[in-house]
Amino acid sequence: MQVDYAFLCDAAAESGGKIHALGIGFERITIRQLPAVHPRAVAVVRFSFNRDDLGARPFRVRISDADGRDVTQPVEGQLALQLPEDADRGRANMVVDLLQLDFQTAGPHEVVITVGGRELATLPFEVFVA
Repeated sequence: MQVDYAFLCDAAAESGGKIHALGIGFERITIRQLPAVHPRAVAVVRFSFNRDDLGARPFRVRISDADGRDVTQPVEGQLALQLPEDADRGRANMVVDLLQLDFQTAGPHEVVITVGGRELATLPFEVFVA
């Protein structure tokens, strides 16, 4: 399994295998003061996979600050990878809402996406106080 692309955005949905997203690829969240709660961000990942990857794979999406502290509860679930019998490769989309981000510090933060115990994507971003 490999990641075709991964990004953070303000909102996203999947329909018919297509991703519809707003505010794609932000790398900075600006807040007025600390602490602050940011209501929502969305992590989007598109995977390519082959027959060896088929089945349900546990995933975890975690957001942390520079000291490794979670800024919201990690999101966990199952990514179901299936292929028709006549196909050897496929693609799967993952759209994960990240809610009530509790920022206690400014500076670097990251979203880490793990599937089947393997870290497949890291999305760094900055929390900036203005």
